[in-house]
Amino acid sequence: MRRTSRVTLMVAACAATMAAAAAAVASSPGAATPGAQYANPDQAARRISLAEFKKLHDAGDVVVIDVRGADAYRRGHIPGALSVPLDTVAAKAAEWKTATRPIVTYCT
Repeated sequence: MRRTSRVTLMVAACAATMAAAAAAVASSPGAATPGAQYANPDQAARRISLAEFKKLHDAGDVVVIDVRGADAYRRGHIPGALSVPLDTVAAKAAEWKTATRPIVTYCT
């Protein structure tokens, strides 16, 4: 797991989500240089398996963020997921710096 300040950002799906979320967290005040510990900056947020996600989610040990549009979220989403459309991720990143649980974003 890669820590950016106090946030652990894990991504379950969607390459666009991974790049946007990593960039948003990295660009927030006090964040580490994007991809500083990785040869490829796209690795700044890691993917997790569905099994790992289910374990974390079932235990309540994760914050789940749905980055799809509001209409898609209303049609159905992972129970407990917060709706943060992809185009608003950068604006919300500062709020995630205080998260004490890992954050999983998804778009599919």
